[in-house]
Amino acid sequence: MTITRKIIHLVETPGSEAFRERHQWSNEDLDPTSKTERTWRWYDYVSLWWGSSFNANGWASGSSLISLGLSFEHAMGVAIIGSVITSIAIIFASHPGSVFHIGYPVYIRSSMGVYAGYFFVALRSLVAAVYYGIQSYYAGCLLSICFRCIFGYKWITKMSLFPDSANITVQVFAAFMIYYIITIPLMFVHPRAIRLAFEIKAFVLPPCAIGLCTWAIYTAGGLSKSTLATDTKVSESEIGWAWMQGINVVMSGISPMLISQPDLTRYARAPFDASYPQVIAAFLVKVLIFFLSIGTTSAIQILYGGSSTWNLWDQLDLILDHNWNASARTLCFLVAITFVGGTALTNISANSIPFGADITGIFPRWFNIRRGQVLCAILGLAITPWNFLTNAAQFLTFLGSYNVFMGSLMGVMWCDYFVVRKENFHVPSLYTTDPSAPYWYGFFGINWRGILAWICGSFIPFPGLIGSYNENLVNIIVIRMFNNGWIISVAISMTVYWATSTLFPVPIYPPEYAHIPVTRGFLGRQSSSGVFPDERWAPPYAREMLNHEEGNVDKLSEPRRDGGSLEKEP
Repeated sequence: MTITRKIIHLVETPGSEAFRERHQWSNEDLDPTSKTERTWRWYDYVSLWWGSSFNANGWASGSSLISLGLSFEHAMGVAIIGSVITSIAIIFASHPGSVFHIGYPVYIRSSMGVYAGYFFVALRSLVAAVYYGIQSYYAGCLLSICFRCIFGYKWITKMSLFPDSANITVQVFAAFMIYYIITIPLMFVHPRAIRLAFEIKAFVLPPCAIGLCTWAIYTAGGLSKSTLATDTKVSESEIGWAWMQGINVVMSGISPMLISQPDLTRYARAPFDASYPQVIAAFLVKVLIFFLSIGTTSAIQILYGGSSTWNLWDQLDLILDHNWNASARTLCFLVAITFVGGTALTNISANSIPFGADITGIFPRWFNIRRGQVLCAILGLAITPWNFLTNAAQFLTFLGSYNVFMGSLMGVMWCDYFVVRKENFHVPSLYTTDPSAPYWYGFFGINWRGILAWICGSFIPFPGLIGSYNENLVNIIVIRMFNNGWIISVAISMTVYWATSTLFPVPIYPPEYAHIPVTRGFLGRQSSSGVFPDERWAPPYAREMLNHEEGNVDKLSEPRRDGGSLEKEP
């Protein structure tokens, strides 16, 4: 074996040598989750939502509602309605993964086609890397608060300064890099083994956040304080639009978790475990975190005057500026350090694992989920995330731009799965090179209906993004469409996809099973989800590894239907 061959063999994913020239659709992390790995129970998903919602991004999503000019009670109304919509969306997002045990990179093949799906896998991976960097920046800011609580004025004054053009202080940059170093071990934790961390987080983090909010509201005079409960800065004619934009902010904060649901629900022991328990938990915890962040933001605005602070670390800094004593330092330290840990875990579940799954789907020979997580951390650092967000307006614009693209994509996926396919996936066709398979769509593996629907859902509200930076360039109606981007994008893409799929029906089953009536959830009810009763099928990676171990590498075939086989992979 040459040196080059040895190097290639070293960097290939385990088992790649068994199917190097045969399967480019499969590896250990892309295949359906085996029964032995379906270990997540309903309480694991409850703790996932309960813990992951307590992070700096979730806190900022709630507190930024105050920056829209809404009062406490109006902001809470927005939060409740947004959380209801979120709960409904979680049901849609979690079902396919929990029934067919496939992650997003494979799931998207069904909606967009086996080849077009690569583009949308790459799109989500790009967004996940950006979000990973931004969440890490949030954690770095909070860790800097921890160091201020420990070292006092020395942390603030004993370091040289970065220029203003850097958009980050030397203290935050140092804390950011420390956070990156101490979270490196998390990059090597597989999603199937991370449940315990979320369960611990679910018990530790909420009391600290509740303590901060209770102190702030009590010190400000309570919820009965007139300016805290009733002062709205938005005119009556604009209040409805502010509500709609606020609902969009709520949905923006949850979009990364929604699009990533299949990557986590694929490990569910049964569909029930990933359904209503986590939906109820998500609703309750979202309302709670919004109440805490909105209440704290409103109270701090009363206590210290001026404009509202929209992020947690600025709020903690204000508290320390005006209350430099042991009690305040202890409270701020506990809140900051627990949110650092919470943000790290949320970063793993909502960004790092999805990125790892995506890059695995694009390059299965070279990447698995663990390697993808490491690459995500590298890219998250390379984007210099502190240059993305400097104020609440930029924060809201960033969330809105993400929503436009991901909302329309989710609309296509949900319409395809629930309406067109009636909750049926033929799993073997997601891994085959047969052009007659349903997810090749008879057009080079591209579902033009899904592409068209995504374009319509994304680019109709997109011009409003320009207006978010300069409202003189576009009409106010266009800006309002963008500010309601998630709802509009989902509605447009679902409508377009339903219409085109009705006029030009998509294949649901392979040609040899086309005579079978399409009934809701038929393939999901089979003992091997996604496979017809008379089929014998094993996941490509597992089958190739078995053949390789038995010395049958040159006789690979795909067992199906009464012991027959498909064509050999070229």
